[in-house]
Amino acid sequence: MTMTNGKIAAIEAENAMLRQRISELEAQLTSRNDHIAPSNHQEIEEFRGFRTLIETAPQAIGIITLDGVITYANAAFCSLIGYDTLIGAHMTMLHFEEDLPVLQASLQDVMHHGVWRGVARLRRRDGSAIPVRINAFVIRDDDGQPMAMTGMFEDLTEELRREERLRLFEALVENAPDAIGVADFKGNIIYANAAYQALTGYGEQLIGMNGFDYIVEEDHRSAQIALARLAEGKAAFLETHIRRKDGSIVPVASTMYAQPAPGGELRIIGFLRDISDQKRAEAERFALQQQVIEAQRAAIRELSTPLIPISETAVIMPLVGAIDSARAQQIIDTLLEGVAAHRAEMAIVDITGVQVVDTQVANALVRAAQAVRLLGAQVILTGIKPQVAQTLVQLGVSLEGIRTTGSLQTGVRLALTGDATKHRNGKP
Repeated sequence: MTMTNGKIAAIEAENAMLRQRISELEAQLTSRNDHIAPSNHQEIEEFRGFRTLIETAPQAIGIITLDGVITYANAAFCSLIGYDTLIGAHMTMLHFEEDLPVLQASLQDVMHHGVWRGVARLRRRDGSAIPVRINAFVIRDDDGQPMAMTGMFEDLTEELRREERLRLFEALVENAPDAIGVADFKGNIIYANAAYQALTGYGEQLIGMNGFDYIVEEDHRSAQIALARLAEGKAAFLETHIRRKDGSIVPVASTMYAQPAPGGELRIIGFLRDISDQKRAEAERFALQQQVIEAQRAAIRELSTPLIPISETAVIMPLVGAIDSARAQQIIDTLLEGVAAHRAEMAIVDITGVQVVDTQVANALVRAAQAVRLLGAQVILTGIKPQVAQTLVQLGVSLEGIRTTGSLQTGVRLALTGDATKHRNGKP
C-alpha cells in the first residue's frame, strides 16, 4: 500500500513537532536539575555531617518519644549506660525505682517549658548509679506541636570527685592547727585560714594585707632572702617574729614554696607555726643545762681543790693535774675559805700530783701562801720533786714565808707535832 505525498508530509510535520516538544522537555528538565539537584545534595551532605557529629560526640545524646521510648542513642550514650543499644528501651529502665517520681516531674517540666536542665542519676546495666547533668528540650513539628524530646547527658563522676576532694581539702586547710596562707609574689595575702587569722589577730582583715606589714623590721632581710629562694623554685624555711594586732610579738617558723597560678604568675603558699612554747621550752632547757653545767663545775672545783681537815688546827689540800690561771685562783679562794672556816693555823699544800710547775704555778702558790699568812696561818708546801726544785730555782721564784718538805708524810708530821706541842703548852 502506497502513501500519498500529502500524508507523508503530514506525518513528518507531526514528528517534527514531537521532536521539538521532547527538546523543550529535556531543556526544562536540565534547567530544573541545575537548580534543584545541588540543593538536595547540600542538604544530604549537611545531614550526613550532622549525623556524624552526633554519633562521634563525647556527650551522650538520645531522642525519646513523648511516651519515654528511646528512638535514638549515640555511641557515647550506650557506652555511658553500658548497653550495646538502647533503641526501643524505655527511659524508666535507666532509672532507679525511687527516682521515677523525679523522672516523671522532669518530663512534665520539659513538656511545659520546652527546656529542662538539671542533675540526676542514671542506672547503668550493672546496676551501679552514675551522676549526670541533663540538658533536655522538646522537638516540634512544622506546626509547632511536640513530637519528641532530645536529651544530652554528661557524666559528672569525675567532676563530683574533684568537688569532693576540693571540699575535703578546704575543710582540712580551714581546720588545720597551723596557719596556712596564699600570697602573691609582692607579699599581698590572698587567702588565710582560720588559724592564720587567729595567729596574727587580724581576722578577716588579714586578706589584702601585705606580709611585711606585720613581720618585725629586723626580720625583713630574712624574708627578702626567702623570696629570692622562692623565685628560684626552691622551698624556703625561716624563723621570724610577727607583730600581732594587739602589738605583742610572736615567734613563728615558716615553710614556703612557690606555685604557678593558672595565669602564669607565681603564688606563695606558706605554712606558719607559733613556736612560742618551743622557744620557752628551749630557754628553760638551756637554763637547766646551765645549772647542770655550773653544778658540775662546782663539783669539779671541789674535787680538783679538796680541802681536808687533819686536826683541829691544820688542813691539807692535795693538788693533782695541771694548774691554769682559773684553777690557780680557785686554789687561793678555796684555801682562804677553808683556813677561815676551820680556824686553821697551818695549811699543807701537797703538789705531789702536779707534774709541771712553771712560773704561773709557782706564782699561784706564792700568792696563796701570802694570802694565808694574812689570816695568821702558815703554809707548808709538800711533795716537791727534784726536777720541780730545779725548775723553781731556775725560775728564780722566791718561796719566802713558805715552809717546804719533800714528802706529804713529813708535812703532816710537822702539822700534827705543832698541834700536839700547842696542847702540851696548854693553848686552846
